[in-house]
Amino acid sequence: MAESKRRRAVQTPGARAVFWLSVWALSYGLWILLVFKTEPAELVAGALAAALAATGAELVRSRGYAPFAPDLAWSRDLLWLPKEVVVDTWRMAKALVRQLLRGERMEGCFRIVRFPPGSRDDPRAAARRAVAAWLGCVSPNTYVIGIDEKHDVAVLHQLIRDDLPPEFDPGE
Repeated sequence: MAESKRRRAVQTPGARAVFWLSVWALSYGLWILLVFKTEPAELVAGALAAALAATGAELVRSRGYAPFAPDLAWSRDLLWLPKEVVVDTWRMAKALVRQLLRGERMEGCFRIVRFPPGSRDDPRAAARRAVAAWLGCVSPNTYVIGIDEKHDVAVLHQLIRDDLPPEFDPGE
């Protein structure tokens, strides 16, 4: 597809600046978490690395090669994430202990969950698919295997089956 026909997620200068700053802040935060040092040289190196990452992300995004337009409302799904990770980790630990001590087998299952993926050319739909795949894989019990766009479903695997299918769609 020609460059001029690619849909871009963010086009106004203000929105581009917000995108760049958001990527910079996320990249800088990850740098600080990974390096875990507060020495001035590390802080400056992290700021420069984050600026490089943000500039690269903006260049790729502005050319339309990777249209991605997340919705700020999706961040509310991050609130329940720590609880779900702790609960699932505890469930997995209990299952592991039962398997080691009692020999109980842990049998996983595949789940098919309704998930309308949206248009392939829509930056918002692309962002929703990426965020849903990430949200579906953060908890240790469940991971997203794939999204079937033809049938409007997502295929998940759970190591311990839940009664209800997991919530992973940020668009709901």
